[in-house]
Amino acid sequence: MEEVLQKFPNKEAFDLFFMNHFQPMNYEDMKEGLESLVKKEGLDIFERSYMDKIKKQDFKEHLSKAAKFAFDDAITEAFYEKNPEVYEAAFAIYEEAPDRAQEIAYTFHKTYQEIYDEGMNCMFDAVIAPLLG
Repeated sequence: MEEVLQKFPNKEAFDLFFMNHFQPMNYEDMKEGLESLVKKEGLDIFERSYMDKIKKQDFKEHLSKAAKFAFDDAITEAFYEKNPEVYEAAFAIYEEAPDRAQEIAYTFHKTYQEIYDEGMNCMFDAVIAPLLG
């Protein structure tokens, strides 16, 4: 733990590392992983009670547990592929200093969430919306 906290004792230190190492991501980086599940499962990725009222503004809240896991896994894999150093540093912080991880690695968490939201919204437009007609 000391090694991670020595390297990243605070948010500012991690942010500097993040800024110098993070490679921006876009939908193309995660497209295959996100679209493959929908192409395979179709609208069965949603909770059954939601099937008649699928909307872009709340679809992420009504995914099946398996779909949520698969999409998160696809985005995490794409993030790691493009930014292994950043991912490993953030993971080490979360693993070694869980009580301070949100504070220190805030930029990682925020950026990951933005990438997740953008990727999921693009995926909705690309493969879910056409299924809705």
